[in-house]
Amino acid sequence: MSEKPTGETAASGGGVTISDSVVAKIAHKAIAGIEGIHAIGGGSARALAGLRGDKGASGITVDLHEGKVDIDVTLSVVFGTNIPELAEKCRAAISEQVQATTGLPVRAVNLVVNDIVFPEDQAGGGG
Repeated sequence: MSEKPTGETAASGGGVTISDSVVAKIAHKAIAGIEGIHAIGGGSARALAGLRGDKGASGITVDLHEGKVDIDVTLSVVFGTNIPELAEKCRAAISEQVQATTGLPVRAVNLVVNDIVFPEDQAGGGG
């Protein structure tokens, strides 16, 4: 992830640069407690983040376009979760928290549901 300027300057003439990884961590924190999410990021994304030492931002990518942020989130959900409702909760939580923390408007939050976890899988049962 790269550092990108927010496009805002302080009254003193200085600028502020917010790293994509900071925005990703804010997004992760915003949805971490939402019921129905089993995990954020795919298995390979979580493994790669662990190897890199990243904490709390695997499965989330950030891109800044014309002063607005696009955020892509990959997650797995718990079986029985209403995915469209979950997506709206995630979008609202991420948009609100990122804008409140960084001042950057969120243009889009795209969610990719790449796995569904059944109750027997959560309990450690093998089927």
